[in-house]
Amino acid sequence: MKSLRKGLKVSTVTTLALSVMVGCSSTSTPTSTSTNSQAANTPASSTAAAATKAPDGGEKVTIRFTDWANNEEAKSTRVSLDAFEKAHPNIKVDYQNVALAEFGAKLSAMAASKTLPDISTMLEAQALKYAESDILMDLSSYYKDGSVTPKLESNKFVTPDGKLLGYSVANEIILLHYNKAMFDEAKLPYPPAETEKAWTWDQMLDVAKKLTKDKGGKHPGEAGFDAKNIVQYGINVSHGQDFFWTPFAISNGGGEVSQDGKQLLLDKPETIEAIQKIADLSNVEHVSPTAAQSSGLPGDVGQLLLSKKVAMVTSGQWELVNINPQLKNGLKNGIGVLPIFKKPATTNTGTPMVVYKSTKHPNETIELYKWLMDTEKNIANIDSGVWMPTEMSWYTDPEKIKRWTQSPVHPPEYKTAVIDYALKATYPTPWFFLPTYSRIGDVLNPGLDQVWLGTKSAKDAITEMMPKIKPIFESGKAN
Repeated sequence: MKSLRKGLKVSTVTTLALSVMVGCSSTSTPTSTSTNSQAANTPASSTAAAATKAPDGGEKVTIRFTDWANNEEAKSTRVSLDAFEKAHPNIKVDYQNVALAEFGAKLSAMAASKTLPDISTMLEAQALKYAESDILMDLSSYYKDGSVTPKLESNKFVTPDGKLLGYSVANEIILLHYNKAMFDEAKLPYPPAETEKAWTWDQMLDVAKKLTKDKGGKHPGEAGFDAKNIVQYGINVSHGQDFFWTPFAISNGGGEVSQDGKQLLLDKPETIEAIQKIADLSNVEHVSPTAAQSSGLPGDVGQLLLSKKVAMVTSGQWELVNINPQLKNGLKNGIGVLPIFKKPATTNTGTPMVVYKSTKHPNETIELYKWLMDTEKNIANIDSGVWMPTEMSWYTDPEKIKRWTQSPVHPPEYKTAVIDYALKATYPTPWFFLPTYSRIGDVLNPGLDQVWLGTKSAKDAITEMMPKIKPIFESGKAN
């Protein structure tokens, strides 16, 4: 998963042409951005017609794979696909890489025109929408018979009736990224890197105040502090989409929904309190940039930390792919566990890999699925920091952990701050199991904008939204 800093709401605003999806088939290749690879030279043609002779004299088939990987991920994916084609000379992969901002609409258009690929990644919030229209293959049998290595249960996309749509191609959790040099300069200890030693919310706030400075060098709470001329912020708690702020609501005893998907928790006092506390970081405590102030800050998390405009940022583990290029520029990055209210909590995300029922080549497509879901075959995306593995052995086997964390972008505390933390404190984002997730998000995410801006309280905003959200939740329908 790439950084979501520029495009946070993409996964919840896609309008799907679901009424025409059932029975969609991969009969033609729509215009798409392809990598400059072998696949880029494949003419647009029907999957069924794309059959030639393999080197061994057998039939060679072409299957179409579409994803929304960023540039670095796409390069690594192309390397993996080249290796797949070499190992499977009877299969050619037409790799179509679509920009994240365009992916939801692109996939919807493919469904409407009956030109879906054979296999693709998918925006997480789309998965149960598509499943409800019965166009995704149930992959249960391939996991039951051992064809595909078992994955972490927290990364499972499953329908209410038990159909397995697949697992995330990569695990991701929400963490605290920070610039170690800024802590050294302020003579402050680094954020805790162990689940059991996590800061309380108030401890985090105290440190954030010490790291926040106005142009005169004063900190929030000091006489003469100028909140309109802050030159360095202590923290930026991402909240552009729900999975960024829900760890704190869960930590406080609330959340969006219960982990079994049966109870709506948005209007619980504990949820409302956590949302308000996050908003107050910008609007009351002045330790975090407001939306307006953020617009003047450097782009991605790596650039932001390097600039020393912000000392700490809560975001996904995937931000390491943006931090990595800044290491050569002197950034000394660190990772900590999230601060807590009552208990340790983080949420996990991860784009699903799905197979479409309409594929004309199910056997070959499943072979590619197995390959793309194999950590060993896609180690470059682990090395870059953009992916975490989805197989338990990579979290428990010392040799695999060593291999996973050997690149410089993985700081020394990575084992406890990420690997152990993922096993001890992960709560799956509801899009893994809640059909109504995307529809709720269409109301919830824009409904919270005024809270983040400080023009409405969390209590008032949630109270106003509940008459719309509750019927959606009770319907149990993704569409």
